[in-house]
Amino acid sequence: MSPGYLPFAGALDLPAFLCDNCGSWQRHFEAPPSCPLCLDARHVVPQAGWRFWVEAEARARFPCRWDEVEPGVWRFWNDPVCGIGPSAYLVTGAAGNMMFEGCTVFSEEALGAVADLGGVDVLSASHPHSYGALWQVQDRFDPELALPAGDFAWSAALRVSWPYDDALHPLPGLDLYVTGGHFDGHAVLHDRERCILFCGDALKFELDPADPRRALTISAHKAFVRGVPLTAAELRRYRDVFAPLDFRQTWTPFEQAGNSGRAEALALIDAMLATRPHAYPVPLAELRP
Repeated sequence: MSPGYLPFAGALDLPAFLCDNCGSWQRHFEAPPSCPLCLDARHVVPQAGWRFWVEAEARARFPCRWDEVEPGVWRFWNDPVCGIGPSAYLVTGAAGNMMFEGCTVFSEEALGAVADLGGVDVLSASHPHSYGALWQVQDRFDPELALPAGDFAWSAALRVSWPYDDALHPLPGLDLYVTGGHFDGHAVLHDRERCILFCGDALKFELDPADPRRALTISAHKAFVRGVPLTAAELRRYRDVFAPLDFRQTWTPFEQAGNSGRAEALALIDAMLATRPHAYPVPLAELRP
């Protein structure tokens, strides 16, 4: 440990406060005056003013639930939930476990379930909107925390141990790639064995009300809440990352689309590059031959 770090180590023991508007956490000595993630151009400020919850209050208000969505892949989420409300995914394997994304708050029982599954060896996320309560996982299991260098400025509630640039291969069969676009350091996780792309907010799906694993539409955004499209250069970078990857399912922090993979993602990008970028949902049926 660097000697320069020692006088400041206590800052990572400060209490954490959850923003009720967006669901991000800050470490502070008292309730923060505002939330930087809400003030960012990709989100909106609360119309009735700021409200923050400490960990015990958040756990009481937002129950944590979990389920094995695919063999060896567990989803953790909160229902009801405040703010953005992302899911956390725990990918288990013989070489170690990796958690990608964080749900809004983990209950003590949920963290116990993670422990029973072998804990967490590597922790990461696609971008700040889905950091959620990663700090709880880091405090409990002390995993390697791998985050893209481009989003380091948003990680003040955490201690990044494994920053990376364009790509990282933290465990066998699991690969992280920086796409940029939605955030400068936005990244995706590719599970090669299961052919799943955990795409963060690179893509967005509308699901069939009768089948939550079946996507009806697909879209891409610079800012989903504000309906801002990506630029052509950002879309081309998405394409460069997606094209070599074999994925037949695409999971966001909110949807687990089992019927949309690389072909649909590339068709959406190519269609937008052929005209002009937009943020509209496109029916998957229109993108298939």
